[in-house]
Amino acid sequence: MGVKFQQASHFAHNTYELLPFRFSRLENGQYFLSTDYGEWTCLAPEQLAALVKKEKINDEELWYELKAKHMVRDSESEGLVTLLASKYRTKKAFLENFSQLHIFVLTVRCNNSCVYCQASRKSCQSDRTRYDMSPEVMEKSIELFLSMPSDKLTLEFQGGESTLNMPLIRQAVHLVQTKNTSKDIQFVVCTNLCDLSESDLDFLIEHQFSISTSLDGPRTLHNENRRFGNVGAWEALITTFDKIKQRKAFDRVSALMTTTNQSLNMPYEIIDEYVNQGFRSIFIRELNPYGFAHKYFHKIGYSTEQFLAFYEQCLDYIITLNHQGTEFRESYASLIMKKLMTPWATGFVDLQSPCGSGFGVTLYNYDGNIYPSDESRMMAEMGDDHFRMGNVFDTNCEELFFGPVMQELAAAGVNDCLPVCSDCAFAPYCGADPIRRYQVTGSVYGNPGKDDFCLKNRGIIAMVIKKFTQGDNETRRLLMQWGLK
Repeated sequence: MGVKFQQASHFAHNTYELLPFRFSRLENGQYFLSTDYGEWTCLAPEQLAALVKKEKINDEELWYELKAKHMVRDSESEGLVTLLASKYRTKKAFLENFSQLHIFVLTVRCNNSCVYCQASRKSCQSDRTRYDMSPEVMEKSIELFLSMPSDKLTLEFQGGESTLNMPLIRQAVHLVQTKNTSKDIQFVVCTNLCDLSESDLDFLIEHQFSISTSLDGPRTLHNENRRFGNVGAWEALITTFDKIKQRKAFDRVSALMTTTNQSLNMPYEIIDEYVNQGFRSIFIRELNPYGFAHKYFHKIGYSTEQFLAFYEQCLDYIITLNHQGTEFRESYASLIMKKLMTPWATGFVDLQSPCGSGFGVTLYNYDGNIYPSDESRMMAEMGDDHFRMGNVFDTNCEELFFGPVMQELAAAGVNDCLPVCSDCAFAPYCGADPIRRYQVTGSVYGNPGKDDFCLKNRGIIAMVIKKFTQGDNETRRLLMQWGLK
């Protein structure tokens, strides 16, 4: 007896309800749909129109995709509230540990002079008693740091040039080892690596520091941006790289590049320099509107559109290098892919909602003042201490983290509640930055949908989605691999 198959129309889904989702138009005319739980898909305009009207869905594969991603439900969908609550809780799990990154600004003195310095640095000959953190401030800061609820914390030393106050780094490590009995503490030092003694370098490696430095590209570009005394900083940096490689500790080094208008014409040379130095990734970073970068933006700056075009050139070249056998990643794209492909938080505070400022970061300045981020500290150096939370000597934890600064950040730092952002399909993969918006617009709410923070993030997220959905199989595999690392 033969088997008679039903027509496809027999399986069409006539009755269903829409679950909450957002949608935004992509440059190819398709629509990007996303949920609060991080699920997403792309639909043609006619598919979206039919879905919104709750018309019959004849495409079996599309139906089960929409159902699996909780954009629709039918009579068979049970227990959804509990499931979706669990998925949402997973996406926001980073809040349970509260502030895990603690930045200690040891000095604002620096032995480099950089055209884009955001920290309003002082010369290395400046008054130590005025511009360096004291041992007393350090001890009080460590006490507050160790009182945080998370079992896993990061202690990051910044400047100026942090290693100009190297004795304080040694003191901090000693205090943590003496006072801490149970927490997992990761040490990070941000340094230009231009003038580090052999013993100090050995100390950092011995205590398993992660070393964060700056490399803007090849010699000519780096030296144009960063000066060390009367010469460029590239030679001193590479000399220290070689010392670290000799100690077989280069895997502990990461580098940031800062994009100036001179960088825009050198995407391939910049990537090649990173590859040649032995790095496996690069973070393509734009200028931030603080310190000297703000003051000299008319000389070194560019538009958001120019930065996005530069970023795409870099990303395309990196993908090509991978196709040719060179394993190398762009870090920002990797973070976005992780948010697209997994339910886990990235740990990158700029792509968090609620915002990373205060909720993910606490900064202890050299003078004992406490801020919710490095950027808010930079604003204070420019004369605006709007985001000062308190001081290590006279403010307790409750006053710090439930005070007016944190209340303001909580109100303006959740993109689900901001105009424009709340309707944007890219919101689950983006963040909020009320401090940058305040600096640029005078309001912690800024101009969502129009300001540079929004245009840059939306542009890069859409770009990564385009590379993933329209790329060949090898490109898709590569980007998925970035997201799962």
